Amino acid sequence: MPLIILFGPDGSGKTTLARALIRELQKSGYNVSYVKMKSHHLMLYVLLKVLQKLNYVPKHHSPRVIDYSLRNIFKGGKIYLLLEFLNIMLWNLLFVKPRLWRGDVVVADRFSTDSIVSLHIISGDIPNVYEKALLNLCRGSIAIYVRAEPSILLSRKTDEELSEVYLQYLLALYDKIARKVAFVAKSLLIVDTTKLSRSQVIRIVLEFTRKHL
Repeated sequence: MPLIILFGPDGSGKTTLARALIRELQKSGYNVSYVKMKSHHLMLYVLLKVLQKLNYVPKHHSPRVIDYSLRNIFKGGKIYLLLEFLNIMLWNLLFVKPRLWRGDVVVADRFSTDSIVSLHIISGDIPNVYEKALLNLCRGSIAIYVRAEPSILLSRKTDEELSEVYLQYLLALYDKIARKVAFVAKSLLIVDTTKLSRSQVIRIVLEFTRKHL
């Protein structure tokens, strides 16, 4: 069964779409599993909590604040990149592959694409071999890139410390990664939720997904 990945900046509508997609696929008789790849994985999640306990990283829920704090600590260090890369690959092996092997449709709300963006923010340029391997996790997937203009993202994420300049930078990274995903995915849909209603977005995504299942 296929892997369906939804990626894009926070506030674009990924989780809403993932939930709607799961409901409709279950109605159609598919066995569906939901997974969400968090920004920091397995042992690095533990490391993050230790750094927060020691007050090296703010106890903040904003990915931007956390990523920039980690960037200041590790300063693009190769060890952090290696650990994060290995943790992402292990996470995929533990939580995605078994569900695909048993025949589930896996809906991933955030995936390695989002991790690539996060690594770029923390470390600047990442080694090409890491990026290729992380993109390869998307091979054969039904990929859905969910985006929105910075002003809309700001209005949806009022509880986070964001700015339009940062969001423009973030979208540029996501746009770049989306172009690369197009070469490895079975199919790629780019949906901009800036001017579309929730029902319109859900309809577009459902039609696209059903076409490629």
